[in-house]
Amino acid sequence: MSTARTTLRDPLPGEEPLLQTIWEVSLHQDDPGGWPRGGWALAAWATAARVLAIDGAAVGVAALRFPAGSESADARVVLLPEWRDPATAAQLVQAVLALAGEQGAPLLRLFVPARADWALEPARAAGMRWVRTIYHMLRPAEATRFTAPPVPGLRVRPLRPGEEPALLEALNRGWAGSWNFHPITAEMLARDLQGQREGMLLGVEEADERHIVATCHAIFDPRDRNPDGGPRAWISNLTTLPAWRGRGVARQMLAAGLDSLRARGAGSVTLGVDAGTEAALALYRAAGFEVISALQVWEWEARR
Repeated sequence: MSTARTTLRDPLPGEEPLLQTIWEVSLHQDDPGGWPRGGWALAAWATAARVLAIDGAAVGVAALRFPAGSESADARVVLLPEWRDPATAAQLVQAVLALAGEQGAPLLRLFVPARADWALEPARAAGMRWVRTIYHMLRPAEATRFTAPPVPGLRVRPLRPGEEPALLEALNRGWAGSWNFHPITAEMLARDLQGQREGMLLGVEEADERHIVATCHAIFDPRDRNPDGGPRAWISNLTTLPAWRGRGVARQMLAAGLDSLRARGAGSVTLGVDAGTEAALALYRAAGFEVISALQVWEWEARR
């Protein structure tokens, strides 16, 4: 590699499929447990990117997501396994720092799989600090059925046509105040629901079913696979509005989501959770979920 010419550049027209392949190969290698339904479309996720090329061939990507109005930027670095060495990894980490500076982001959060040693050391060397860990958990196919007592005044039902605006409001209210929350847009919700409306479950007041107080998205895609080889099944957007917390609502929503997945042919089920949320971790462990991998979050503040 010593004689190879390494450059950082903007993505080229028509290069999107190649960069998406690099994105997927790298993330599958480092964190198969955290890979979401259909993966991430790099072009849709990133608001800015730099391509690492060696002798003109793209081998890595530094990607930044900093939507308008956000207080922090999220970043990821991906690199083909055969090109992972300290020098190339350091260039990618420096590239996301440069992107954050160019975009005017006051705070950068770099998400790195815990097993991706090739990226962790350069992040530390660049002056970034570890702040958090996100667990990816799996509930084995052989786990017994998870049940929950009914919550008085609550009814769980599927999303109905035309309820998207109310659902969007409930999701943003449910997530508000949580760590690293970025407001969900109508476009983001539409992408999540595409082909997955059946699994979007709502907790509504029995007295007024238009009032959404909890959500759980049970995503099932048998075309994809879970890390253990079973059909892809994922619990997402398990939220409860503040006024309804502490009553067992989350447990009832999770049980309903798992039942929905089982009815559609799911075996094992996966999800992601902030390792610092003790109540959520306790619930998932009680439901039979086990940690299978982890994602570390490293921060860099512009004023430093």
